[in-house]
Amino acid sequence: MKTRQISLCLAVSVIALCAQGCYHILATQEALLEDSAEEKYEKGDFAGAIRDYNKAIVLKPGYGVLYRDRALAREAMGDFTGAMKDLDTAVALRPWDLEMSRIRVEAQIAILDSLQSPATNSAAADKVLLRMEIVTARIRIIDILDKLIRLQRYYGEEDPQAYGDRGRLRFDQGDPRGAIEDFDEVLSMDYNAEWAFYNRGLAEAVLGDDRAAIRDFTRVLKNDDSDGEAFYQRGLARIRAGDYDRGCSDLRRARDLGVEESENAMEEMCQ
Repeated sequence: MKTRQISLCLAVSVIALCAQGCYHILATQEALLEDSAEEKYEKGDFAGAIRDYNKAIVLKPGYGVLYRDRALAREAMGDFTGAMKDLDTAVALRPWDLEMSRIRVEAQIAILDSLQSPATNSAAADKVLLRMEIVTARIRIIDILDKLIRLQRYYGEEDPQAYGDRGRLRFDQGDPRGAIEDFDEVLSMDYNAEWAFYNRGLAEAVLGDDRAAIRDFTRVLKNDDSDGEAFYQRGLARIRAGDYDRGCSDLRRARDLGVEESENAMEEMCQ
C-alpha cells in the first residue's frame, strides 16, 4: 500500500513537471511567433505576419493582443472584415483595455472612410446598397464610441477625440443636437479645438441657429483667416440672417481662397 502511494505521488509529480514544461515550451513558441510576426509586419510582409499570428493564436487563444495585432496586419492588406472580427474578439477578451477599444474605433472609421470615398462610390454597382452599408457602419461606430466613452469615464480619462468622432458621426446621421452636445464636451476639455467650433457651427446652422453658427465660424477665423470653408459657411449663415453685405463679402473671400461652391452661391444670392 505504501509503495503504491509513493508510486502515485511520483506519477503525479512527473505529470506536474511535464505540464509545467509543456506550458513553458508552448509559451516560448508563442513568444517567438509573436516576435516573428511583429518583425514581418514592420518589414511590410503582412501576409507572413498573419500566418505567424495564426499559429500563435492556436497556442494562446485567449490572448487579446494577438487578435489586435493580427487585425492591424489584416487592415494593412485591405481585409477590413477580418480586421473587425479580430478587433471584436480582442475587445471581448479585454473589455477593460482602453487602447484596444481606441484601435477598434480607428479601424471602423478607416472602413467608413473607404466606403465613403469617391472611388468606392464610382465603382459601386448598387448605390442604394452602398448607402445602407455606410449608414450601418456609422451606427456601429457610434455604439462602439458610446462604450469607449463610458469606459473612459470609469477610468476618469478625458478624450476630446472620442466625443469629436461621435459628434461628426451623429451629424452625418442627421442628429445635429446630439452632435452639438458632443462638440460642447470637446470644448469643455479643450477650448482651443478650432475644429470643434467649426463642426458645431455646421450643426447649429442645420438647426437654424445662424447667430450661434456665425459666432463659431468667427472664432475659427480669428485663429486662421485663410480658412476658406469657414468664410463660406459664415457667409451663408450671415445671408440667411439678413446680413447680405457682410455675407457676400465672406463668400468673395471664400472664392478667393479656392472654395468653388462660393461662385455659385454668389450668383444666386449676391446680385
